[in-house]
Amino acid sequence: MTRKTMYTLLSVILAVFLLVAGCSSSDDTPSDSNTGSDDGAGETEETADLPPMTDEEITLTYASWQNLELQRFLADKFMEKYPNITVEIVELEQEGWNDHLTNLASTGDLPDVFWYMGNVDVPIRNMWLGDFTEFFEADPETDNILDTLVNKGYFDGERKMAAPAAYQPYTVFLDENLFEQQNVDMPSPDWTYSEMLDLIEKMTIPEEGIFGYNTYTQIFTMAPIVNADADGEFGWDGEQYDMTTEWADSITQHAEFVRNGNHAPFFDTDEAEAAFGDRELWAASSGRVAMQLDAWWTVDLFGTDEFADKGIKWVPYVVPQGDDATSLNKPAFVDFGSISDATEYPREAYELLKFFGWGREGWEAKLEAFKTLEREDGELVFSHPDGLPLIKDQDIWDELRTLLPEGQYYDDFLARATHPIPLGGAAMPGFQTFLDEVYFGGEYDNVERAIIEGEVNAHDIAPNLTEFINQYYQDALDELFY
Repeated sequence: MTRKTMYTLLSVILAVFLLVAGCSSSDDTPSDSNTGSDDGAGETEETADLPPMTDEEITLTYASWQNLELQRFLADKFMEKYPNITVEIVELEQEGWNDHLTNLASTGDLPDVFWYMGNVDVPIRNMWLGDFTEFFEADPETDNILDTLVNKGYFDGERKMAAPAAYQPYTVFLDENLFEQQNVDMPSPDWTYSEMLDLIEKMTIPEEGIFGYNTYTQIFTMAPIVNADADGEFGWDGEQYDMTTEWADSITQHAEFVRNGNHAPFFDTDEAEAAFGDRELWAASSGRVAMQLDAWWTVDLFGTDEFADKGIKWVPYVVPQGDDATSLNKPAFVDFGSISDATEYPREAYELLKFFGWGREGWEAKLEAFKTLEREDGELVFSHPDGLPLIKDQDIWDELRTLLPEGQYYDDFLARATHPIPLGGAAMPGFQTFLDEVYFGGEYDNVERAIIEGEVNAHDIAPNLTEFINQYYQDALDELFY
């Protein structure tokens, strides 16, 4: 990262310090480095290459689906740092989010800083995304972003047009009480993908009505990322997709698990009614499922009395390591934000985007909010942190750890959750359009259903699907950027 030349002996010492800090920040685990941030003047040692912030009185608008009380708290903290900037929170319903943004943009009121939902093609086609490459690449804090996220948002390979704003890891929950009842050892926190599959089969006990797993997230999303060290869904390697290997193998395995009764009955089916006596009972609350493949936010639900009263003790595991993997990549729900292409204040909007997203000072404020924000009845707004840090600073991760339940499971989880891989729709042009028009809306109506029901063989259709998705990606680039 570039630094302006200094002309004193003190600067030499500082340069050595920065070199050491920069080296430590590239480790595979969160580092102890603290990059700091500017004080509003824009000309400190840490931000010398960034253009100065304005000292004029300005207003910036911000829109996301974060908790509204958290948004207001962060806005207040940002305005404390920059007293000349007023932050106005634009309140929108999460349902139909991109439509709401479209309506605002049509009247020239697109927020200066905003999150988009799911399909990145929408903001790109509508030319909402501002180019903040200059700021991002000159910012010392960029080095502090988790390694697998720092390069996301360069949709055309050159311009930084979006950045990760929030991170919720894929999580595999295991019912520790059920494992104990069946005298089956809990796996190591460094468990492997094949161990997970073996446990799914081992913990399927038909005579006791016990199922190996239930899904919200899917093994065929996990497998290409953890087994093939992919940088995205469907075997994305940074240049192209390949659905012919890990995806085809894992969805075939999932289909077999469903047909063989390893998977819990699907919601609102005759099979669910036969198994649980209630066709609308969520399988994860039945006490008869060994693993729930889910998302980090479900920690909140699983910590309620409902599950404890039923004798269910869900504990979190990271998605298992690929048996022959060389990376620590794990699938994750990652939300993205950007600055408006029409904003009058791109430099200041960038700082607001960073503060609400990956900035260290913003994360310090979030931790304070998680600990202190209360509702009118005195209950905390957050029973656990709203997502994991986007940065490597170990002290931030350590502080977040104090806000989670006691137990080694959470220590083990956080230590292995530092290489998130975003899902395709928000991160990859053309991906969601492929899903809508081919994967869930093409010849087979729903590819996953057709494979599970035995209508098609995954390996037979995978080459064609691979050709389709790569073409959709290229078409999106051609349409959106050239």
